[in-house]
Amino acid sequence: MSSRTRVIVSEFWEFLSFFVNSIVFLLIGDQIRFAILGENLSTIALTVGAMILTRAIAIYGLSFVSNRVARSDISIPDQTILWWGGLRGSVSIALALSIPTMLPEREKVIATVFGVVLFTLLVQGLTIQPLLKILNLLGNQPIRQRYAEAIARQTALQRVLQYLGTIENRPGIDPEVYRDQTALVQGELTSLQTEIDQLLDEHPDLQNFIVRQLQAIETETYAEFVRAGQLNRELSPFLQQVTAGQNKSAMREANDN
Repeated sequence: MSSRTRVIVSEFWEFLSFFVNSIVFLLIGDQIRFAILGENLSTIALTVGAMILTRAIAIYGLSFVSNRVARSDISIPDQTILWWGGLRGSVSIALALSIPTMLPEREKVIATVFGVVLFTLLVQGLTIQPLLKILNLLGNQPIRQRYAEAIARQTALQRVLQYLGTIENRPGIDPEVYRDQTALVQGELTSLQTEIDQLLDEHPDLQNFIVRQLQAIETETYAEFVRAGQLNRELSPFLQQVTAGQNKSAMREANDN
C-alpha cells in the first residue's frame, strides 16, 4: 500500500484499539464495586505474589536454558526487566468479564483480576523506568534524545533563517524587526551548535548513532519507493542485503564498545 494509505490504516487501528480498551474499562467500572476490592485484598495479594513468582521462574529458568542450549546472551538485567515488565491489561479484564453470571464466585474473580491489573499498571508500570536506570539499561539514550532534539531544533531554525532571507526585500517588512529576528535566530543557532559540539566531544559514540540514523533513513527511503510503486519489487532482496549489512555494522560497534 502507499505511504498515505499505510498511515491512515495505522491510525484507524490505533483508534480502534483505544476505543476497545475504553469500552473494556467502562465495563469493568460498571461491574466492579470498590468495596469488593477491600474484601478481597488477601486474595489479590496472594494472586499478585503467585504471578510474580511464577513469572520469575519462567523468565529466569527459560533464560538459563536458552543461554546454555541456544548460546543466547540474555543478561541478568535483561531478564529482570522481562520479569518485572509483565503488565496485565484489557485482555485479562475481558476474560474475567466473560465468566457466566451464574457462577457464584464471578464477582470475586473480577475483583481479583482488576486488583492484579491495577497493581501491574500502578506499581510495576510506574517503576520500570527507575529500574532501568538502576540496572544501567538506558545507556546513553537520554544523551541521544538530547542530541536528536538539538539537531531537530537546529534544522527548524535554519529553515526559519532561510525564510527570513526570502522576505528581506518584501514591502511592508520593517528593517529593524527583520534585523532583530535574524540576529535572534542566528544567536540561537550559534548556541545550539556549541551544545551539539560539546555533546559530540563528551560522547564520541554519538557518531555511531548518526551513522545508524543515516542507514535507517536510507533503508526506509528504499522501502517507501517500493511501496509507492516507484521501484520494482525485485529490489526487495537488495533491501535485505542493505539491512543485513547495517545489522552487521551495529553488531561490530556493539562488540567494540
